[in-house]
Amino acid sequence: MTATAIEVNPERTPLPVCLWQENSNRLVSLWDMLRSYFQIYQVALEIGQMRYSAELMRGSGSSQSRDEFRALVEKVERVCSDHGLIHTSDFAKRILGRPLPQKYDEVFAELNHLDDSLSSELENEAVFRVPADRKGYFGQQHLFGLRVAAAFPSCERDIQKAGECYALGQEHGCVHHLMLVLERGLNALATKLQVPYQRTNWQPIIDQVGAKLKSTPKSQQRDFFVEVNAQFGFLKDAYRNHSEHARDEHYDMPKALSILNHVCDFMQALADGGLNE
Repeated sequence: MTATAIEVNPERTPLPVCLWQENSNRLVSLWDMLRSYFQIYQVALEIGQMRYSAELMRGSGSSQSRDEFRALVEKVERVCSDHGLIHTSDFAKRILGRPLPQKYDEVFAELNHLDDSLSSELENEAVFRVPADRKGYFGQQHLFGLRVAAAFPSCERDIQKAGECYALGQEHGCVHHLMLVLERGLNALATKLQVPYQRTNWQPIIDQVGAKLKSTPKSQQRDFFVEVNAQFGFLKDAYRNHSEHARDEHYDMPKALSILNHVCDFMQALADGGLNE
């Protein structure tokens, strides 16, 4: 099974791994993460190995591995700087700026502090796992297709956010953004029929559109609008009232996906029927 991951750290921008320089919030695979972070894992292991050796030799006199110690600290400073672990990089730089430790006790103490710094910085970083079956919903600019994107350009952000909320397991957020998409579709229908549209409850608008259609001569387009208006009424009762108001009902992921697919099909039908902004 494959998966992708997003790095999450609200305190600062994500680590400047080369994979993410163009868009720090795009998905990367676990394999990409391992390749990008391998050097960090490697220096962490080397710190642990040298620290263990120094601990075994504590109390035995002068250290014979000062060159190895310097080389390791230089590597830590370089690798941590490249990966945005600034505190540990600066700590390593301060070690290099003072006389090297002469005894194993001193080597152990310096490595112990270095290990604590690196561990602390790594623990402050978080990774969000996106299951493979939801990966395709993240970061998609045209999740509902190019026809919908062309007909309803103002929906682009909410369509993308709906997909991303679904990918991240935020089912209520997904449905909320989908309702904002539908609202723009209702606006387009009202505008087409010259029904005054204000950002208010859907029902008055649906009622006014229905009344306008009753006095409209029968045609294929009128029948399409009647069906669309009926669908808005269904969607309002089935989804919007529950997502936009305090209710006891809760959406789960299968339900959110079902609503996402329903709204996608509906918006595509609107675009194919000639409705647009």
